[in-house]
Amino acid sequence: MSTRRRLSVEDLLAIKLAGDCQIAPDGNRVAYVLQEIDKEKNEYTSAIWLAREGAEPVRFTGGRKDTQPRWSPDGRHLVFVSNRSGSNQLWLLSLDGGEARQLTRVKGGVSNPVWSPDGRTIAFTANLTSAGLQPEGKDEDEKDLYKKFTKDVKVITRLQYKMDGVGFYTEERKHICTIGVDGGEPKQLTFGDFDHLDVSWTPDGAGLLFAANRREDRDWYPGHVDIWYLPVSGGEPERLTPGDGTLTCSGPVASPDGRLIAFLARDPAESGYCPTGLYVLERATGAIRQLAGDLDRPFVNEASSDLVAPAGGRLTWSPDSRWIYGIVSDGGQVHLVRVGAATGAVVPVTGGDRVIQAFSLTPDCRRAALAFATPQSPGDIYLARLDEPHPAPVVPNAGTVLRGGGVSEVRLTAHNDALLHQLELTVPERFQVTAGEGEPAVDAWILPPVGMEPGKRYPTVLEIHGGPMAMYGANFFFEFHWLAAQGYAVVYSNPRGSQGYGHDFCRAIRADWGNKDYADVMAAIEGAVARFPFVDGDRLGVAGGSYGGFMVNWIVSHTDRFKAAVTMRSVVNRWSAMGTSDVGYDRLRQFGTENWWEVENLGPYLKQSPLVHASRVNTPLLIEHQENDMRCPIDQGEQLYAALKYQRKPVKFVRYPGEFHGMSRTGKPWHRVHRLRMIAEWFEEYLK
Repeated sequence: MSTRRRLSVEDLLAIKLAGDCQIAPDGNRVAYVLQEIDKEKNEYTSAIWLAREGAEPVRFTGGRKDTQPRWSPDGRHLVFVSNRSGSNQLWLLSLDGGEARQLTRVKGGVSNPVWSPDGRTIAFTANLTSAGLQPEGKDEDEKDLYKKFTKDVKVITRLQYKMDGVGFYTEERKHICTIGVDGGEPKQLTFGDFDHLDVSWTPDGAGLLFAANRREDRDWYPGHVDIWYLPVSGGEPERLTPGDGTLTCSGPVASPDGRLIAFLARDPAESGYCPTGLYVLERATGAIRQLAGDLDRPFVNEASSDLVAPAGGRLTWSPDSRWIYGIVSDGGQVHLVRVGAATGAVVPVTGGDRVIQAFSLTPDCRRAALAFATPQSPGDIYLARLDEPHPAPVVPNAGTVLRGGGVSEVRLTAHNDALLHQLELTVPERFQVTAGEGEPAVDAWILPPVGMEPGKRYPTVLEIHGGPMAMYGANFFFEFHWLAAQGYAVVYSNPRGSQGYGHDFCRAIRADWGNKDYADVMAAIEGAVARFPFVDGDRLGVAGGSYGGFMVNWIVSHTDRFKAAVTMRSVVNRWSAMGTSDVGYDRLRQFGTENWWEVENLGPYLKQSPLVHASRVNTPLLIEHQENDMRCPIDQGEQLYAALKYQRKPVKFVRYPGEFHGMSRTGKPWHRVHRLRMIAEWFEEYLK
């Protein structure tokens, strides 16, 4: 008999997430961010740690909000972002010891430091108003009572005036600045009513590359993001990509020889229903080529999880400018690959059932720091020797197109081992289903209940991911393990609409939710009932958030197959969401109508709105929503609750004040615990 205990909901508060790993230029040390939860203060803390092979990791910074560590080219210093002065500023710390030195004192705060090739200057982005660089410090108390008590009034003139997780936009914009490492005042390099992102240096140190939408009508076309070049000496930015709105660009990095610029991009007309591709731009001619287009997989991490480690990693060139390193999402896994800059050939670097959450490489690309999660672990930091191939473990029915990979790896951290060694966790099993003859195969997983007894059948919960352009896969999902610890089997799948399976698979549901995707998720649960004897087909529940919440709403209004359901931060009325969601109006092109508010155009929106079918809902439904959700505003939950309660249907509405759309991943820790308890209590009432 196992001596391990079952997972407790409050174990969520003890999990530590390691990420944004940055390997030193010599390849011997790794700086990373460790995020923890202070349950007494109900907040997250983060610090910079150092790890090396053969030694225990050590905490390197003492702040409560230290992030974004970046090595100097000579490996002697770390610059990082900390709020220890009251706002996010750059701090410099010598590896020889001593106290951290504050580099910037910019009102509005700064982020994303990038060292110049010679190590003498740091570029960064600052949140600036039209007043430009102003000193950090407290605002003086306003003496004018009218101004003092009306500062909270929002006067809106933009089309895009809010963003979930950010809030309502202010006058601040992200501008590129530089500062000398040896001191001096920062210098502002970009101006105007634009945001400038993803800054990197050119190899000669004479200029900076960045991504920005600098169109005057950018609110109407938010996806029209181009790559730009900016001389450090000053002047107007030079647009390098066509500017015709055919690409949404990000992450530009110049090759060591300066001839090419690698970047990521996707077609904004696809509204997210396409993989993010890898491109190179020839600096001399401006010609753009897509690399590895035949791979048909996104070069970003699309894996969904409720334990989100600090992200990190950008495209990296080999020193001979022949290869580009990046990550690819493929069939539920996320791996490091290298791509030939001339040929587009894709060579898997890592292998196994994992999701890489952050990475960085040494300048010679012989070593890498990796932060990755597995189905049994929230993640750790590893040192990978890329010049030492090692066979990757074989994953049956992996559903991937990337084969091979595997390098010698040394685990550097074990922050969650003390907790994990106490717990009895089950292992998910992958299987495949199809919705019918001629339909594509769909990856699915089942996580057995903890303490499963032979011959006994267990209530089972179908979980549906958000997006829909995301994917479930080989990472640790706390909610699933929590339900398994409560005695449920958990089934989850990647129906059509998911990323990681190619453009056509993802695009199959564009402007057609509740059709092919509905068939796929129902095939997953029915496949589990037929395949696994421990699944009780008479005690099924269903749960999902965001688009997954839409699918729950659609399912319970189209079938009574489930005994209980939980819909979270969902959308029920796609017509009303057009004007209330932060990105609502930008979905207009999906639906093929010019004006969504005109009566003759309502059809496509109402066809996609589960609210229309609320009279057919008989399944007991728990509605969970966040009051500050700007992606699927709270009125979506209110509309569904009112419709069901008016009919005296079994329904409960749980609202979380002050929380955005991503509360299940990044919300207040105790709200996250409460949410998990509510889900378990609802299923306990109706499934057991």
